[in-house]
Amino acid sequence: MKSMQVFALAALAACAPAARAPSAPAIPAELARFRAVTGGARWDGVAAIASHATLEVGALAGAVDSIEDVRSGRFRNAVELGGFTEGDGFDGAVAWQQGMGGEVTTLETPDEIARARTSQWLTRRGFFRAGGAAYRALGGRALDGKPAHGVAATPAGGAPIELWFDDASGLLVRTVTTQGSDRVVTTLGDYRAVGGVSLAFHSVQDLGDPRSRVTSQTTHAELRPATEAELARPATDEARLHFAPGARAAQVPFDLINNHIYIHAEVDGQPVRFLVDTGGSNVLTPAAAARLGLPAAGKLAVGGTGETKADLAIARGHTLAVGDVQLDRPVFYVINFDDLEDFEGEHIDGLVGFELFHRLAVRIDYPARQLVLMPRAGWAPPAGAIAVPFTMADSTPLAEGAIDGVPARFTIDTGARNSLTVNGPFARAHDLDAKYHPAFEAVTGWGVGGGARGKPVRFHEIKLGAAAVADVAGDLFAGDKGAFANPDIAGNIGGGLLKRFVVTFDYRDGKMYLAPAATPVARDIYNRAGVGFMYAHGEQVLRVVSITPGGAAARAGVAVGDRIVAIDGAPIARQPLWKWRDVLAEGKVGERHTLALEHAGARRDVTLTLLELLP
Repeated sequence: MKSMQVFALAALAACAPAARAPSAPAIPAELARFRAVTGGARWDGVAAIASHATLEVGALAGAVDSIEDVRSGRFRNAVELGGFTEGDGFDGAVAWQQGMGGEVTTLETPDEIARARTSQWLTRRGFFRAGGAAYRALGGRALDGKPAHGVAATPAGGAPIELWFDDASGLLVRTVTTQGSDRVVTTLGDYRAVGGVSLAFHSVQDLGDPRSRVTSQTTHAELRPATEAELARPATDEARLHFAPGARAAQVPFDLINNHIYIHAEVDGQPVRFLVDTGGSNVLTPAAAARLGLPAAGKLAVGGTGETKADLAIARGHTLAVGDVQLDRPVFYVINFDDLEDFEGEHIDGLVGFELFHRLAVRIDYPARQLVLMPRAGWAPPAGAIAVPFTMADSTPLAEGAIDGVPARFTIDTGARNSLTVNGPFARAHDLDAKYHPAFEAVTGWGVGGGARGKPVRFHEIKLGAAAVADVAGDLFAGDKGAFANPDIAGNIGGGLLKRFVVTFDYRDGKMYLAPAATPVARDIYNRAGVGFMYAHGEQVLRVVSITPGGAAARAGVAVGDRIVAIDGAPIARQPLWKWRDVLAEGKVGERHTLALEHAGARRDVTLTLLELLP
């Protein structure tokens, strides 16, 4: 789950002319006119722009202080929103962001680097200089009822951006970029004179969801030199995390259920049950936040594996304790996990992950069911393990590898149960349907935003750095929304593959260490019953949410919407949901099981015979 960053720079940086006059033929006429109407040669001596603006987003109000160094392209934004702080910037070499928990990370994936180069180009006003970008005319269209013309620009090494100019005034009124699978539209207006030039004082950034719409109104702007201190990258506040007296590491037992890691922790001294997610922010459910007495503010949007986005609020606790490790003043996103709880059949108070992983060395001993949190000072990599380098995709490790010889970049996600989900754009770009000939489509996962549909296939070999895993059951994502629609990433590796190893993460040095489990893990299989189910919320019955075409359940006449009230004569309440999944999904081929079903008030019994659907 990504940090909720507020990117005010795109609106501010794209509104001012260059510090050096271009020759007219070198750039599109729209850009030359924009420079002329906003000050022309008066910008030749401008070094930097400092501004303060108010913000409104997701029922929260706040402010952003920005400094842009026009000469170097460096910038820094410090955001306060609803009493919480975050920020982002470019230090001349790399882009960085600071989450609400205070952790500072480098944005270092290829797509993030490309976006950073475009931000630098905007800050330097590169669009008013000869060279440095490729341009393409977009023609005319009406924007808010007024005629406008657009120019598509791709800075050298950067990400594409659309610049739209009002025909009557010549002013820049809209920019369009992409961020993952999201289209980001920023509308600009209220141009005002500052030191003899014009800047847009009002902007609205829209990602297509009203909860994520950022409205910014500049209240003060000035032209002056920037200091090094103003542009400096902040440091993570390490003092917020500490170990119990005498503790050299924290050893925390966990339950591995449906390939998910469940731990017991404490928030403000009260017990909670968390999932462990390598890229996840600290999260509480609304029920857990209420029980803990933590008020939540805001109504923003957050995406996940599903196609829809969920509500997100923000709360702050006093302490978060995981074993002998304590984090002071933790920030939590508050997200409803009711559907995930029903799908997992397990109580979930929230999740924890990135902030601890960022500050510590973390070992996940899947065979021993133990999570080990270690201070980085004096820590040494495990002997004999395979080192897999990674960069960070926002807050999630991104490692190089291959899918049956095709180079690929994978997010490493302990919060996912599958072995490998291949992102839709990557699957289409490499025509993987033609390569693997998937025979059916089904619900292959569930998370924030609902279910994810995929086409199960079997891979001969998945490489992760120098590590190779053979005979992997995975899926090709079949949707066009959600995390698996991101065109910048090949796929997502989850617990189904990671559980074959003792996995150690060192986020600071960008390495993951894989030591094979002493006891081999059983072969990956696909659901042999061909039925997906979850609890009917608040009831001890199972609701059928997916049927695999041609599978055992389909042949027996089970349908989506049926309610399973008993299996082999036993009521559903007799054992946890994951055990029922083991019975049906992982039973032996040829086993017969009887389901007692209800639908629209009528009851019937069916018997299904387990099949191997993914040889």
